[in-house]
Amino acid sequence: MNPYARTYWFAWLILVLSAAFTGIASLKVAFYSGLLAAVVPTLLTKVFERLGERLAPILGAAAGVAWVWLLFFYEKKFGTAEDFQIASWNLGLDLSTKAAAFAGVGLMTALLPRASFLKSAGWGIMLAAGMTALPYGFIAHIDEITAGPVEVVCLVSAQVPAQEGPYRRPDAMVTTLSVEEKALIKKDFLLVEGPAGAEVLDGEGERYWPLWRYRFVYPGSTATKTRHVVLMISPKPRADQLYTSNVELSRQPDAYTLIHVSATSDQPFVNTSQHETTPNVVLHLEEVMRKVEGVAHPEHLELQIKRASPVGKFYSEQPLVTKPAAFPEKPLEPASKTEVKPLPRPVFSDDPTKAK
Repeated sequence: MNPYARTYWFAWLILVLSAAFTGIASLKVAFYSGLLAAVVPTLLTKVFERLGERLAPILGAAAGVAWVWLLFFYEKKFGTAEDFQIASWNLGLDLSTKAAAFAGVGLMTALLPRASFLKSAGWGIMLAAGMTALPYGFIAHIDEITAGPVEVVCLVSAQVPAQEGPYRRPDAMVTTLSVEEKALIKKDFLLVEGPAGAEVLDGEGERYWPLWRYRFVYPGSTATKTRHVVLMISPKPRADQLYTSNVELSRQPDAYTLIHVSATSDQPFVNTSQHETTPNVVLHLEEVMRKVEGVAHPEHLELQIKRASPVGKFYSEQPLVTKPAAFPEKPLEPASKTEVKPLPRPVFSDDPTKAK
């Protein structure tokens, strides 16, 4: 077989296997992107043969790093914002896998003049697998404990009669609490079943109902465990028009955290009785107020999950998410459909001038 063709298909095979075992890309993406990436070590085939088995893997690893950075800057310059976000998240893993794959190709190509193809390919695959396993396992561990999904359920109070629940929009889906969330709330507050479902009573007699649920997902992350946050927002007016808080979430990637933002305290109450918190995963909360007759009332919330790797800046900042901070103050009627009156039926006659 032509040495260039042999290097090309071997490089493509290692890239596809690397994507299959690490999950850095789907097999479809790896199949087609590998066809292009395999050109890089193929062009270095003769250089690998001249350098020998000691230096060829080093050159291959350097070529893999250079290729990843080239694609990264291409996405930054010409790609969409979402593509660049995913490229930023996958940069560390992409560097390690491409460097490992190209190093394995370099070793295989350098050994071919003195060994059989099967033996050379075996050594090349083992080198690529060994160089991939350690960084992939390390990055996957950080991903699992830091970049996993965060699901927030927000409970808000409303001024309604004792035997009634809050007003909701006609098309709104009623948010419910899970068994685990109810168990967490019961540790610090009173939870009862009211006419509008589960409602929570705090120490000041305020009643809270679930308003919405939102799931924060970091793009490109393969973590499966989900952090759960129960956020309770007091309806009482504040002196300031903007309330900001940063709350560290639980260190466990599948734990539950209760946060109660009170109007009488600058610092929210956080339930940390079960798990320690970590500065690597923080809920950033901004409560925007609107002034009515000189008194500030909640208008909406802006939330953001801030993630920080313990060994460097792995994560790009995610945009703020805007959510409502209160139930409607009065019942909202469904949008009325404009009645369309049918046009009068035309009357035809033999004389066009007499048609109506």
